[in-house]
Amino acid sequence: MNLKEMAGQILEEGFDPRKDAVGGDFEELPDGIYDVLLVDASWRANEKGTEWLSFDFELLNEGYENRKYFGNIFFSNEKMMQLNLKRAMKTAAILDVDLTIEDFEDTDQLVEAIQQGAGNQCMIELKTNKKGTFQNWEAMEEAPF
Repeated sequence: MNLKEMAGQILEEGFDPRKDAVGGDFEELPDGIYDVLLVDASWRANEKGTEWLSFDFELLNEGYENRKYFGNIFFSNEKMMQLNLKRAMKTAAILDVDLTIEDFEDTDQLVEAIQQGAGNQCMIELKTNKKGTFQNWEAMEEAPF
């Protein structure tokens, strides 16, 4: 099927590009603890200048096969930078990646170092904030039972 045929099919099925959400079938992951595998890491930035480190995790839990979770660590101001540098170091350590001070020299070097953990497994805990507007995540070696 080419682009024109696919576009026609989408419109025939009733998609209204002015009103309908694009990812309407995407379902947020419920709060809880998940067994994950690090697939990749990357450094991202948006047009406003906000930068973040993104951990690309594949979920291994039954019922969530072929699902991904992008664990993002933002570096938007000095207070957040200090807290989230610690968070990045801890996440890397849990993934058996020993970061050195030199790994923080530039973002490409940091990403390359973290990518050495690709294929390693850990747990992540997802918790939605009290306002229900944001889901926080934390990497851990084992689930606390």
